Parts: sequence; C-alpha cells; structure tokens
Amino acid sequence: MMRPIATILIFYFVVCNVHLLVAQVATPKSDSFFLTRKKGLLGKLGKSISINGDYIEPIKTVDPYKKFHKKIIRSITVVPVGFNYNMNDTVPLRKSLVARISDGLHRNTSNRVIRKNLFFKEGQPFYPLVVADNERFLREQPFLRDALITAIESPYSSDSVDVIVLTRDVFSIGGSFSLSSIDRARTEIREENLGGSGNRIALYGLYDKNRLPARGSGAELVMRNIKGTFINWSNGFKTFNPAFNSGRLEELNIFSAIEKPMVSRYTAITGAATFSFNSTINAYLTDSIYNRDFKYCYVYADMWGGYNIGYKGGKKKDSENRLRHFVAVRGFYNIFKDVPSKYITEYNFRYANINGVLAAYSLYRQNFYRTNFIYGFGRNEDVPEGLNATITAGYTNKQGVRRSYYGVEMDASKFNKKEGLFSYSIKLGGYVNNKKIEDADFLLGVNHFTKLFKLNPYWYNRSFMGITYTRQLKTFLNEPLFLRSDFGLPFFRGEEIAGQRRTTFKVETVFFNMKKIAGFRLAPFIFSDLSLIQPFDKPMDKSIGFPALGGGLRTRNESLVFGTVELRGYVFPRVPAGMQNWRVELTTKLLFKYNSSFIRRPDFVKPN
Repeated sequence: MMRPIATILIFYFVVCNVHLLVAQVATPKSDSFFLTRKKGLLGKLGKSISINGDYIEPIKTVDPYKKFHKKIIRSITVVPVGFNYNMNDTVPLRKSLVARISDGLHRNTSNRVIRKNLFFKEGQPFYPLVVADNERFLREQPFLRDALITAIESPYSSDSVDVIVLTRDVFSIGGSFSLSSIDRARTEIREENLGGSGNRIALYGLYDKNRLPARGSGAELVMRNIKGTFINWSNGFKTFNPAFNSGRLEELNIFSAIEKPMVSRYTAITGAATFSFNSTINAYLTDSIYNRDFKYCYVYADMWGGYNIGYKGGKKKDSENRLRHFVAVRGFYNIFKDVPSKYITEYNFRYANINGVLAAYSLYRQNFYRTNFIYGFGRNEDVPEGLNATITAGYTNKQGVRRSYYGVEMDASKFNKKEGLFSYSIKLGGYVNNKKIEDADFLLGVNHFTKLFKLNPYWYNRSFMGITYTRQLKTFLNEPLFLRSDFGLPFFRGEEIAGQRRTTFKVETVFFNMKKIAGFRLAPFIFSDLSLIQPFDKPMDKSIGFPALGGGLRTRNESLVFGTVELRGYVFPRVPAGMQNWRVELTTKLLFKYNSSFIRRPDFVKPN
C-alpha cells in the first residue's frame, strides 16, 4: 500500500510547484472597456470598473460601497449588455452568420426583470451590505453571465448617490445531443431566459431501440422570482430518469418544488417545499428479473422553513463581521409503494420508508470576495469566507424504528490574496435508540485552492487540493461508507466497496489559457486522487488504497449557457471486480460548487 501513497505524494509535489518552473513576466493589456468612451454618468462608470487584462485582483465585495453608507439613492440606471458584446472591448463582437442567427433567437433580459431582482429602490438609504448581496445574487442567475453594481456620488447633492447596474446576458438557448449508436440517441433543448423574463423551459427526448417503449420524453418549467417575491416555482416530468438502483433510463419522475431562497443576509424568512412521484417501468429486462431485483415506486415530500433572527435591527449600523442567528424546522416523508420482491421481507436501506422532523439553530457570519479564474474562465466569481456553527435535533421513524437524532456541524473558511482559500469542516451526527447510539457519522474535511499564478501573458495556473476523513460507528439502518462517494472516488464503478472508515486525498492543477477559439477558452488539467477504505472485518492498518491518476481538458464559452465541457481520462492502478483500469469520459454542463451559503435546511450528516 505504501507504493501508491508515495506515488501520490510525488505527484502532489509536482503539481503544486509546476508554476515555479515556467513563470514569466507578462505585459499588461491596455484598457479598452467600452463604457470608458461614454460621457457623463456612464463614462464615470466605465472608468470606475474597467480593468487592465483579464485577471481581477480579489476584493471584498462590500468594500467599494462603504463610503456611500446611508446616502440616499437618487437614481438607478440599468445598463444591459448583450451576450454578443465583449465587455473588455470598444466594439461588439464581429457579426458572423452564426452570431446574427443567435442574435435573432436571443432576447435580452428586460430592464423590468433586472429591476425586479434588485433589493433597493430610489429614495431609500444606500446600505453597503445590501448592495453587495444584491450584486452577488445577480451574478448567480443562470441567464446572466455577469453583473456589476456601481455607486457614484450625485453631482446634485453630496448626500445622494446614483446607482448603475450593469448586466451582461448569456446566450440563454442551450441543449445537448448524444448519439451512442444508430439505435440510441438523447436530446435536450432549454431556454434559461424565456422571452427575456428570466424563466426557464426545457424539453427532453430519448430514442432507444432496445428500450420498451423506445421513446421517452420530459419537460420542465421554472418560474423565477414570481412577482418580485423572490419565490421560485419548478414543475416537470421525465419518463426516462436514471433508476437509482441500476442507472438504466427507466424511471418516471414527476415533481413540483417551490422555494424562497435566502438571497441576502437581511432576508427574514426562507424555505422550500418539494413533492415528487418516482416509479420504474420495465424497459429492458424480463419481468421476473425486473420484479425481483429492480422494481420500485415511491412518493417523496419535504418541507422546511427558517427565520433569520435580527434581520432588521442592525442594517443602519451593521458590520460584515457581526455574528447572525438563524432557526429552522423541517418535516419530510418518503414511502415506498413498491419494492423489489426480494426485499419485501428483507431489509435494504435503499428501500426504507422514513418520515420525521428536524430543528436546527445556526450561528453564522459570511462575506464574499470577488475574483475570477476559480471555476469559471474569466467571469466574476464570488468566493465565500466566514464561519458557521449549527446544532440539529429531531425525531425519525425509519421502517418502523423510532429514534431521536442529534448533530453538530462547524464550517469555516478564510480567503486572502496571497494564499488563496482554506476551508474547514467538521460534522458529527447520530441516532439514539433505547439510550444507545446508532448510525453515528463523523466527517472532517480540509480544502484549499492556491492563489492564481501568472505563468506568462497567455497562461494562468491554480491548484486545488483536499483531504476528507469519514468514520462510521454502530451501523444499523443507514447506508455504510462507500468508496464511490462524493467524499471518496465518485467515478469508480464495478463492485461496490464499503467500509467503516475512509480517508481521501485529492489534488488537481489547472492551466487557464487566455486565447479564445470561436469564443471558447481551454483549460488543461492534471489530477491525482487516493482513497483509503477500512473494511468492516479488518483493522485500520489493513485499509485498502485505491489511487487514480489522470488529466484532461475543459472548455467553456462564457457567453453561452451550455456550461463547462470536460474531457477527462483516468488510470486506476487498483480496481474492484468488474471495472477496467482506465476510463475516458466526456461531461457536459459540468458544475463546480463550493459552500456559497451557510444557511441550509436542517439535515442529517451525510457520509457519502
């Protein structure tokens, strides 16, 4: 086992220091931001936010607004920039035939929609933390590539400010098409900004000659920020969802979800309600095998609500360093109407009925830095830092076993310009039944990404690394620790590997290229992972190590809604039964996420 560990450590050293081998001095670009040529208020805006080059020095999002604290907002000007406009240039992108067709299909987000998503109005006092939260909220909208909010002292009164909201659309029509063979194809068409309204509609289709029925369909409608309430409502169905027990496209899913997110630290009430119906159909197998091993049908309902204590009080003299309080309650219900016949009399955690209630109290503080080239390809990104401590307690009924649940979670992150981001997480949760502890989970994690290194005028480099340790005690009704897990190696296939203790190391270094090809930027990367898992019947020193090495290429056009496309190759020195020692996969709509909000619904500590 020492050989794969040594390999990982050597690889880790190389990828974390590769930037030192090739760093060169770069020549800065000239400033050509298109608004700098404007006169008056918009010209001042251009000079205040234009940048030289592509990299943005990290800045705490609230800092530029502090000097305008409590001044009166005299005017709000919304400046929309079309998806085909380069914000760092003086002229629009060249109108190729494709661009002209795209321009005809796309409708820019209306000023009314942007104003509906603002947290402030003319005549109100200017509160820096409110505006900083609003700028981040706009950037998170899937129909916008970027958003900036700038305040300029009014020329008419020293106690007033003029606010400019600059937004840039993405080309919001997207989709995908995959042809596995002449007998199998999948397609998706979606519009993230229907008629410039900010709403989403999507259509899905499947043809598989070996499936019965051969055709599948689906649709989804998402209404965002209904009538300015910041309530989102999603409805949809799909007849070829992947079944959770086999991965085959044979599940019918019908769902409806309504959500009021915590868009700002001054949001009073947040919560959500989700309802879904899920049922498999026998699309691929004989009836006997399907009924014995794979058939299921269940109904799921989940509702929660939370209250932000003291959301009003300190706005006039508030500080980003203030600790805040949040309480929430959640109820959930999951019942199986059908299960595989082999599990009618035999317990399996995947098919367990469960209902219960959880309550949580959180003490938190969270702020954001604005920078770029973390998970995006040059767009503005908001990096969270702060701390959170949450205590959770509740009651569950799982397959007729009634138990109390208790959990505690602590998260902290620190970001600075010289060292990048360090984030820490510790979680402990378990059940009490007849005064005995059951299904206890302990999780410890440390993650870090480095500062951005400029290697030369065309290349930037950033590295990511993380360590997670998970321990499980008194496993009874819940799932065990799996090798194939978000905290293990999620890309592993083949025989299911489970255990009572798991430690995972991950390191990846990414090279961002500044040149564009048809609007797309490229980012090659290399990575190395190692997960050690202790089987149930073995001591800790008999843990089994599963390393993975590889690399790949990511590409993205920030003006399009398609997301990041990744080609990734793996080499596995050790594999479980039923798995090859190499793999190549192409992933579309790749999403990278870090903990952008400490406020979440009350939940269990999840080991996988």
